[in-house]
Amino acid sequence: MDYVKDFIKSTREVISKVGGEVYLVGGYIRDRLISITAQPKDIDFIFNGNIEKFMEELENRQYKFFPIKQEIGIYRCMLGNNSIDISLMEGDSIEEDLKKRDFTMNAIAIKLSGDKVKVIDPFYGRRSIDNRIIKSVTDMSLENDPIRILRGIRFCISYGMHFNLDTEKCIEKLCYKIMDMPMERVFKEFMLILERDDYGKAFEVLDNYGILKNIIPYIEELKTIGKCAYHIEDVFTHMNLTYCVFKNILNGKVSVKGLNLHVFQDKIGDFKLREYMSLACFLHDIGKYEAYRKDGDKVSFWGHEMKGAAIARNFCRNMKFPKKAESYIENIVEGHMYPLKIFKQNSKDKKNDFYKFFSKYDGYIIEILTAAYCDNYATRMLLDVENEKVRFKMFIEDMLKEYELYCSINENKILNGNDVIQILNISGPEVKNALEDVIRLRYLGKIQTREEALNYLRVKINNNYI
Repeated sequence: MDYVKDFIKSTREVISKVGGEVYLVGGYIRDRLISITAQPKDIDFIFNGNIEKFMEELENRQYKFFPIKQEIGIYRCMLGNNSIDISLMEGDSIEEDLKKRDFTMNAIAIKLSGDKVKVIDPFYGRRSIDNRIIKSVTDMSLENDPIRILRGIRFCISYGMHFNLDTEKCIEKLCYKIMDMPMERVFKEFMLILERDDYGKAFEVLDNYGILKNIIPYIEELKTIGKCAYHIEDVFTHMNLTYCVFKNILNGKVSVKGLNLHVFQDKIGDFKLREYMSLACFLHDIGKYEAYRKDGDKVSFWGHEMKGAAIARNFCRNMKFPKKAESYIENIVEGHMYPLKIFKQNSKDKKNDFYKFFSKYDGYIIEILTAAYCDNYATRMLLDVENEKVRFKMFIEDMLKEYELYCSINENKILNGNDVIQILNISGPEVKNALEDVIRLRYLGKIQTREEALNYLRVKINNNYI
């Protein structure tokens, strides 16, 4: 944290020259009080005085600030992956400024100007941290900005803290207002909760405080259905267990041979695929309420994956997810039953079934296989008379190997479009069909060489099959 010490030293020097007051505030103090080993990436300061002169002197010391909201005096400096924000004080005193913050643990300041460094804690934030309590600064803290409820949930999950009774009552009273806020902010805070949730508690906590039903459709309805030949639990419980299994894969408690977790480190926008994948695992059965059918004692959810994909797509769209993330989640939800269907069919021609699956969902295969595994694991951890959990795990591991082979064949083509056009004298969609046919036969082991592929295509053309 040398950059913090260096900046504080520079700040104190600048203040002695240009005057004014400067305070270290917010998350940096909170995180360091919670854990002395914490390494916060962002640091916030409040300044009271002539901010233009203050910025000018800091720039003379090689700190390059740019305006975030110049009209209200907010500036940022990036130092590698770390950011320093400086804001003009709101109100006539630091106490007034701190009063406008969300929770007492975030309403602590350290005065850096003057002869002595001084801690300012008018709302007893340090006591809240010591007692592991999340407490709103005033009765209006959440009313003024209901998004703060989601921030509170993130802190609850991140730090193992809990809300005090008054704040809990405010959350229960105001959580319906969350979806009236700008969706971009709701999306960001919602995803930050999933990002910080290492052990699969997020949806349970959101539900316990009555928040989840205001964000995701059918939550209450899904608690009333689900018990059938395959499940002894309701759908909501199963969705939550499936989400927990994926979190356990990420933290190493559950392992799947051949599953490369690095694929989940790629990003769409500001968030990693692992967060979108986590959400897809939870949403995988969200279509079951619409698909629910009961005929006598027989319960079915036929087509729930397709209904679920549409619900997931609309949810992502309403929440302003990036388009790519929307498609990612939709495809995982839609495809999550496909591997289990192949497994249950136990066909003699599995390779052909695998190929159809790989070609239909290429680009999402690893995610769909992972979701299918988490789904089955969550089901069979409660009811597994025939030891299906072990057999299905082996099946998924085999499919991961098969997908590797499929990808290798796709990456190392023995024919390209120009070959097919020039040698076989065909064009348009016929070229694409011919190339796909060659890939399929190579995967099935029926074609090995370029010459075999060309001979096969010549025969098909002569017989008008292309």
